[in-house]
Amino acid sequence: MPNTLLWLLESAVLALSIFITVMLLWLGLTVWLNGERGRPVVPLSAAALLAAAIFFLSHTIILGRGFAETGEGMDFWWRLAWIPLPLLPYAWLLIVIRYAGLAPEQRIIYRGWQIVLGLGCALLIPVFILSNPFPSYESLVYAHAVITDRWHWFAGAPLMLWLYLPYALLCYVVPLVALCSPTVKDSPHQRARPWLAAISLTLLGVGVVVIATVLWAAPHPEPLATIAGSQRGILFSADLAVEFLIALALILLGCVIVGFEVLTERPLPRRGFFRQWRRTVILMAAFAVVVAFVYRIQLRSIYSLMLTTALMATMFALFSWRVFAEHEEFLAALRPFVASAHLRERLLSGRTSDADIRALFDALCRDALDAQHACLILDSPSGSPQRISYRWFEEAQVIRTLTLSEQHKPLGSARLLLGYKVGGGDYTAEEMDVARAAMQRIADLVAGEQVARLTMSLLRRRIAEVKVLSAQNRRVLHDDVLPQLHAAILRLEVCGDPEAMAALADAHKTLSAMVRQMGAAVPERLEREGLVVALRRALEHDFRDAFESVEWRVDESAVRRITRDVPPFVGEVVFAAAQEAIRNAARHGRGDDSTRPLRLTIEMNWLEGLRLVVRDDGVGVTASNSQSNGGTGSGLLFHSTMLAVVGGWMRVEGAAGRGTSVIVVVPEPALTA
Repeated sequence: MPNTLLWLLESAVLALSIFITVMLLWLGLTVWLNGERGRPVVPLSAAALLAAAIFFLSHTIILGRGFAETGEGMDFWWRLAWIPLPLLPYAWLLIVIRYAGLAPEQRIIYRGWQIVLGLGCALLIPVFILSNPFPSYESLVYAHAVITDRWHWFAGAPLMLWLYLPYALLCYVVPLVALCSPTVKDSPHQRARPWLAAISLTLLGVGVVVIATVLWAAPHPEPLATIAGSQRGILFSADLAVEFLIALALILLGCVIVGFEVLTERPLPRRGFFRQWRRTVILMAAFAVVVAFVYRIQLRSIYSLMLTTALMATMFALFSWRVFAEHEEFLAALRPFVASAHLRERLLSGRTSDADIRALFDALCRDALDAQHACLILDSPSGSPQRISYRWFEEAQVIRTLTLSEQHKPLGSARLLLGYKVGGGDYTAEEMDVARAAMQRIADLVAGEQVARLTMSLLRRRIAEVKVLSAQNRRVLHDDVLPQLHAAILRLEVCGDPEAMAALADAHKTLSAMVRQMGAAVPERLEREGLVVALRRALEHDFRDAFESVEWRVDESAVRRITRDVPPFVGEVVFAAAQEAIRNAARHGRGDDSTRPLRLTIEMNWLEGLRLVVRDDGVGVTASNSQSNGGTGSGLLFHSTMLAVVGGWMRVEGAAGRGTSVIVVVPEPALTA
């Protein structure tokens, strides 16, 4: 084999060995740190992966120093590499049997295989460690020259070779057969079986390549120190094939750990761990190639050290960049779950659009569940079910159904129908918890909107009924009752009964006062004069001496819009709120000083709706001024509630010594609802 090709082959073997070592270390620590440590399979898996990392660490050091070298420390790494080997095949057997999902009768059979191979593992451990049956590394490099016959080679082979090879093959064949056996219906790891079978088949291929290499070496028992270039190339080619199969098995194992809860015994955030695993594979492959190349070209220590340092700094920079980018992606994906559903705007505008709820449902299916299609059905006891779809079609196949019972949803039950995942795989318990929480939020939003819309409708109807009854009662009192009382008083005058006449006169006076008070309650004045004029008249009539001066800042264009666009019912609510604000200013504005000058300013304009401001320059809002003057704040609270019913709002602003402003706003959508 040409020297250049042999050099490239040896460099590739070294790079792949470094790559496998780092991957095994990453997987072992990941399983240990993220797994459910109370389960026996987790420490077993982590220990097996870390033990394999120790083997390939020794393998990498021997390759790096040169496998024909017999310097100080080589025998230590040679013997250290053999210590984990009895554990690794048996650990894989135990792991596969654990996740194969075997039927009970099959489980008994493979339990027997576990016992038999466990005894073999227990026999090999003292053979490998205590009995020291294999030669030293120095004898491996030089002593083979004395064996010149194939049969002498077989007879002189170490005992551990004849024990280990059939034991390892059985540990890889038995799991492969188990994965082809009948399984329990609905096994939780059913979808992981093909991946585990592929890994077992790959490991079996490793054993076949090793046996083939041993059989090839039997008729060529040359010492490693004097091995020919062609034989050296075949030996490294076999090593490269073994390492390639092991690297492939590790990549598949990483996908199984991330995607199917194997080894960790609890769900991992699949997308995050899969991205980390993919980036780790790419970065560590690049790292292994660079380190192997730097070592093979024998750069000076300072150059190789600085190059490795620069490479690690680049990797950390890329990692930091991806962490920041993933944080931004997480916030973008989280935004639909925490954003406002704009319930108030929909209630005030009368819109029934569920675009915000659909955005939340789309984010759930797309970002959290990675579902191909889904459908949420919200049942209502008083109407047809409401359906929210995500890429749904009538022939879509449902593989998971999640139900939210009526005790968790105020107005009926909810069902979530899920199709297949985009990337394959099954839905984890973690994803189902997220889906249930999102369903609860969507159901609460829909139910809350239904209840709020029903409540507002009832309130408006009730207020309208009260308004009609009030007008009817006033008309009956004014047109019927008062004339009858007056006629009765006149008759009693003729009859001469002074006591009855006095009683009727008092009743007539009381009812007249009530009628006058009801007459000041606006409807006719508003309908006749409009909101602006009615408010001005009320201020001149009822609060004539309450203020030293009153300033009006009213936009004439706003007056026309108010007269044209504000419904009488809304105008009545705004008028009552303004009256309450003026009354509070007159009552509390001077505080404890009754001689304090008090000025009032009323602003009215149209800014995408009606905006009314009642402002005074009094003592302002303090913790105790309203209570000291006999106020309770219930008036403003009542009118604020009434404004909310018609789609508006009220806000009180002010500070001690700086006056008080009461702002009343009714937006345009509420005026047209």
